[in-house]
Amino acid sequence: MIARYSLSAMAVLVCLLCLDAQAEDTDSKGAPTKPLWELGVVAGGIYSPDYPAADKNSPHGLALPYVIYRGDFLRLGKDSIAKGVFIENDFVELNVSLAASFNSNSNDNNARRGMPDLDYLGEIGPQLKIKLGELFGGKTEIQLPFRAVFSSDFTRLDHRGYLFNPRISYVRQNIFNSGIGMNGSIGSSFATKKMQEYFYRVEPRYATPFRPAYEADGGYLGSDTTLGFSYDITDRLRAYVGGKLGYYGGAANEDSPLFRQKVNASIHAGFTWSIFQSDTRVNSNR
Repeated sequence: MIARYSLSAMAVLVCLLCLDAQAEDTDSKGAPTKPLWELGVVAGGIYSPDYPAADKNSPHGLALPYVIYRGDFLRLGKDSIAKGVFIENDFVELNVSLAASFNSNSNDNNARRGMPDLDYLGEIGPQLKIKLGELFGGKTEIQLPFRAVFSSDFTRLDHRGYLFNPRISYVRQNIFNSGIGMNGSIGSSFATKKMQEYFYRVEPRYATPFRPAYEADGGYLGSDTTLGFSYDITDRLRAYVGGKLGYYGGAANEDSPLFRQKVNASIHAGFTWSIFQSDTRVNSNR
């Protein structure tokens, strides 16, 4: 996702932390379970590039309430923040997923100084998951999200094109009975011309001797790999830390004056505190 670098600031932070707050319990048959719903608090921070291939990172932080719901069809939380599950079996899952990212102040970025700010980005669209089964004690799957992208400063909403972000993800819980969970992924992003223009277009009115006018093209945006760890401090308090490395060599708009470096890195850390939980338990895979 573009700002996983992936409509509200709350959704961004939860996405970065891969929110799945409650530690697992087991049912009478030993199968892992979690509460049907949870209410709690999520807090954390991220230090990330202002946009893909930027040469400046900025810090962001939040502390906000969250809700998780693990229903048969509607699910809030976990890897896709909110989704309606249309198809789900042992091999594939089809859902509607959301993702989001922070804004950026152009006057704080030398490459974009004098240009419009980059607003919060939100994404929504279908996602197909292909489940590859257990590998080294964890779950591996191919994720194929195709999302419409919107920008907002919370006074207006603008459509910014479409993004395709195929990736392979891996999740493992309780590594060597240490209480530590791990999640990682590797993937690439492809965006339409309108989406690429949001990051890399330089209109003639914003051109300078050091920033010539530029018309962006659609196509390959870049690739990235992510790695994160979580630890259950208590059965309701979980801490997170992780990072992301992006590579943008060969991108469609590598010639843009706003394309400043081929490698970006970001880090994040935070915690979730599950304050209220339902007595009803459901399968932990939800």
